[in-house]
Amino acid sequence: MPYCVKCGVELDKSAKKCVLCNTEIMIEQQEGIPPYPKEKAEDTQMNTAYFAILLSIILTIPNVACLVINLIYSPGIYWMYYVFGGSLVLWMIFIFPMTMKKKKPLLHVFLIFISATLYLLLIALALSGMRWFLTIALPLCITIMMLLFIIIFIVNKKKPGKLKTTSISLIGVIILCFVIEGTVDYFVNSIISLSWSYIVAASIVPVILALILLSGNKKLQNELIKKLHI
Repeated sequence: MPYCVKCGVELDKSAKKCVLCNTEIMIEQQEGIPPYPKEKAEDTQMNTAYFAILLSIILTIPNVACLVINLIYSPGIYWMYYVFGGSLVLWMIFIFPMTMKKKKPLLHVFLIFISATLYLLLIALALSGMRWFLTIALPLCITIMMLLFIIIFIVNKKKPGKLKTTSISLIGVIILCFVIEGTVDYFVNSIISLSWSYIVAASIVPVILALILLSGNKKLQNELIKKLHI
């Protein structure tokens, strides 16, 4: 897409002048010429897969070292599981997407949820803390996973734009705050008594309303882009 040389606004390919500052577009866009050759994409994909394998090997080294140290110096106390679980979560978050030819965000979120939940379950079993796992850790993991599922689904299907996507994400933050406070209250006092989450919601709701109104006013968006150079 062409950009205005004066104010930097992104322009339509067929535009002859900038819609904001009326600066003429001097360079015509050439049609039908791809920005990169096909081989470039294939090389990039191969490099990404190679990089993923390299990172996986690097991540495996400290796990093997911890396994050996644990078995030699602390037999019967398997603290190495904590290292394994943390490494699995890191692998799922950062390295797993590199192994996929096509991005699948829903699958990625689900696998992160499974690995993180299993890691927390392992810690709970080791510390005899199943109560905090069932009342705090598990509900929070499920809530975060469902919120991400909903946001990704809406973004992929509806294409709401940046402003509306931000509004949806902020709504998810409000819901998450209520869940966090509710689960912690129930764990500590065996009763749900919400307080600070209302303050967070009251602070974020005006921002959400402002973003929604702004998303429906193209003229105001252009003025802000022009003034703020964003």
